[in-house]
Amino acid sequence: MVKEIKIKYFFILLTCMFLTFCIAGILLATPEVRKDAGDKGDKIVARVNGQPIYEGALTPYVKRELRKFQKYGAKRDTTALEKRLKRRALDAVVSLELIKQESQKLKIKDMDGKVDEKLKELKNRYQSERKYKDFLKTKGRTESDVKESIKSKIYVEEYLEVKGIKNPKVPEEEIRKYYEKNKESFRRKEYLQVSHILVMVKEDAKAEENEQAKAKAERIRKEIIEGRDFAETAKEYSEDGKASQGGDLGYIERGYMPPEFDEVAFSLEKGKISYIVQTKHGYHIIKVLDRKPEGIAPYEDVRDFIGKYLQEGLVRTNRASHIKELKSKAEIEILLNES
Repeated sequence: MVKEIKIKYFFILLTCMFLTFCIAGILLATPEVRKDAGDKGDKIVARVNGQPIYEGALTPYVKRELRKFQKYGAKRDTTALEKRLKRRALDAVVSLELIKQESQKLKIKDMDGKVDEKLKELKNRYQSERKYKDFLKTKGRTESDVKESIKSKIYVEEYLEVKGIKNPKVPEEEIRKYYEKNKESFRRKEYLQVSHILVMVKEDAKAEENEQAKAKAERIRKEIIEGRDFAETAKEYSEDGKASQGGDLGYIERGYMPPEFDEVAFSLEKGKISYIVQTKHGYHIIKVLDRKPEGIAPYEDVRDFIGKYLQEGLVRTNRASHIKELKSKAEIEILLNES
């Protein structure tokens, strides 16, 4: 579980996922090259096996990354930074074009059906035909453009899958080896999986309101003690955001909930129901579903986490190697003016 891993490893994974997302975003979401781009004065910044790449294809990536740098304190004069980002974006778009060209050699069954299915999913996200048409209008695209873009993405995804780049398998022995080598990094505090039922009371509530809320909590607890399922009772009575999940808070460590809650929860035996606990939020009934003791997390608890981390590294390595191979066989002309 992520919460059970040392923070530095959590951020390593986030960083890896972020880098992968940035490249994958370009590989799978870059707009199709506009056929009329040259007519609109858009500059050609590269040619890949004769196919032109227009400067407009770099703009979304550059703008997005500039916003991130500015958010974290980059200076206003970002000319040099913008040039670097543009060069990086061009390299990614050229890589995309190479993969797109190669992917067109695949024979994919029922392509029209797959495109229609993806288009239906897209329309469902916009909830109504009007919102979908507004989206097309905002982007300056037709449904035909969208279908072509979807088709291209399907080709690319299938290609990455076929080449073993998209979801490479990490051998079990590699995951185990990483765990054994980095055991100390998976040391954790004590964690509990806790469910609760909350009867809310405002901090400025009158004594009578407090008594009514406490009495309600006592009645609810009595139902559970007499045999009613805790999760079903939580769904009916609990007044916090976890009610629909049966009151399950997931795995928590000390400090996640108020001190009064922690004192009871961390002393409660697994499967037992607490007495009524008052915090600043109101009255709680607590049940401990599972305990994770302090110490090094067992391999089974962190295996998926490590596997994902190693897979992300393998994706980057395999992708870089494959793109390098494609570039060595391609005719690439870079025309980007960086002056």
